[in-house]
Amino acid sequence: MNNKLVSIFSLLFFSQMLFASECIPKAHRSTGTHYKPVTEQKVDIGKGLIVKGRILGSDCKPLKHARVAHWQAGVNGRYTDRLRAYLFTDEQGYFKFETEWPNLSPPHIHFIVTIKGYNKLETQWIGEKRESEIKFNMVLEKVN
Repeated sequence: MNNKLVSIFSLLFFSQMLFASECIPKAHRSTGTHYKPVTEQKVDIGKGLIVKGRILGSDCKPLKHARVAHWQAGVNGRYTDRLRAYLFTDEQGYFKFETEWPNLSPPHIHFIVTIKGYNKLETQWIGEKRESEIKFNMVLEKVN
């Protein structure tokens, strides 16, 4: 095998190992006191903040068609039904929606992710400072 092929193989192997080390199931967090069932399917619920990421299994495989429910407070610091929605991941496990900044301290957005064959994940994204885009992955554990 020539040096170029060895280098390519090494890069692919080590990048796969690095990616695999990132597939640790997301910690569960409380749904909070403002939880109520999310019943409306919408992609965009506000303006100014893009939220995107990927839903993966603990084996690092993307979970297509996972249901991603989310709710939050708005720029006024209050929870409202217009900021509750769900969407489904695409064929590669990606999700994306637009919303407004969750004006709480700390800023946060609640999530419940469900898909057959995996444990339900109840969690939150928690930020530090105002941003225009946040990106993060959520990893689910297979049902035993």
